Amino acid sequence: MSPHDALRPLFDDAQVRPDLLRQRSPLRWGAHPPGVIPLTAAEPDFPGPPVVTDAVLAAVADGYFPYAAPAECGALREAFSDVAEARYGIAAHPGRVVPAPGTAAAIWGVVRLLCGEGDECVLLDPVDLLFGQAIDAAGARKVYCPVDKSTGRLDPDRLASLITSRTALICMCNPHNPLGTVFGETTLRAVAEIAGRHRIPVLSDEVWNEIVYPPGKHLSMASLDTEYGRRVYTVTGLSKTFALPGLRMGFVIAPTVREAAALRLTFQRLGATYSMTPFTQAGALAALRHGWPWRDAFLEHLQEIRDYCVDRLNAIPGMSCGRPDGTYVLFPDVSSTGLSSRAMGAYLLSRARVAVVAGTPEWFGPAAEGNIRISYATSRAVMAEALDRIAQAVEELVAGGPAAFQATGAQR
Repeated sequence: MSPHDALRPLFDDAQVRPDLLRQRSPLRWGAHPPGVIPLTAAEPDFPGPPVVTDAVLAAVADGYFPYAAPAECGALREAFSDVAEARYGIAAHPGRVVPAPGTAAAIWGVVRLLCGEGDECVLLDPVDLLFGQAIDAAGARKVYCPVDKSTGRLDPDRLASLITSRTALICMCNPHNPLGTVFGETTLRAVAEIAGRHRIPVLSDEVWNEIVYPPGKHLSMASLDTEYGRRVYTVTGLSKTFALPGLRMGFVIAPTVREAAALRLTFQRLGATYSMTPFTQAGALAALRHGWPWRDAFLEHLQEIRDYCVDRLNAIPGMSCGRPDGTYVLFPDVSSTGLSSRAMGAYLLSRARVAVVAGTPEWFGPAAEGNIRISYATSRAVMAEALDRIAQAVEELVAGGPAAFQATGAQR
């Protein structure tokens, strides 16, 4: 028996406890009344690695909760730089590693460092809302580069056509949320060459880099043997890999030690310098050093649930869903039902008592219309019940037409 086989029971149906999750998960289970199944926030319903829990408990056992000094992150930077080289092919000196209180904060910090009022930032469409929020906060302008929703293909020539004299940053998301695309070497090299030719830095959000299903393989843009890799800021973290979103632990690998120092100063100005508490650092170190067998078992579970969900969704009239290469979110197309993304979200909540994320511009950009996002990092039993409800509701909708929708009182 392999080490991760022994951990498979940690992902049994009994491990998902809705009553407890309603208390502990305010963005997912706690956001809805009992009886609603939430498939919303990309947050696993399972406890994280036991080694992390043990490390955090040991760190707080003496009852002291002191401030954390930035210098105390030295061991964490070294541990992550080892992981970055061994697993991602990025030979990052610890001085280039900048810990951050979560990947969202990391994205905000990089955008604030590189962009200002009147600048333009190219981002993918659709893509997770964090990029747009950070760009707006910096006073810059969003420039959308479409990604084909059915194939996940990014056209580098289209991206190149969007570059102007005001372009300050290109934002990538790989693996891609919400499409689940894992961009290959050809695409990544093309984007890196475009950025290098115009001397534009790239923010590469790779927080999903460990949630990639065989035979797929993630490739970090900064690992490419190209001169343009020197302009890539790689963002990742522990939230998706180890089910630790509340630990608030992210990392940026800056292109150089000098640029890492500038980023630390930006975090200081944003008030995020002292946010990595001693027990957060202890938990992060435990995950980076000892959490990989847990991750392997988690990925096996996720692949089984992915395949089950995709097959079920594609059997529902009016719905179509691709099989993602990475992440644990699905982005099914619901446009054939005749409902908008927002209306379908309202309909499923009202009729099926299942909460999903509507593909609206504020969540995923203009191109997300016609889709909904579903997070499946939960048990087989939860997904089976949710999909039973969705199938019945959508079949009623397709069979009954507008009258079936209007009967729910939901708004188009």
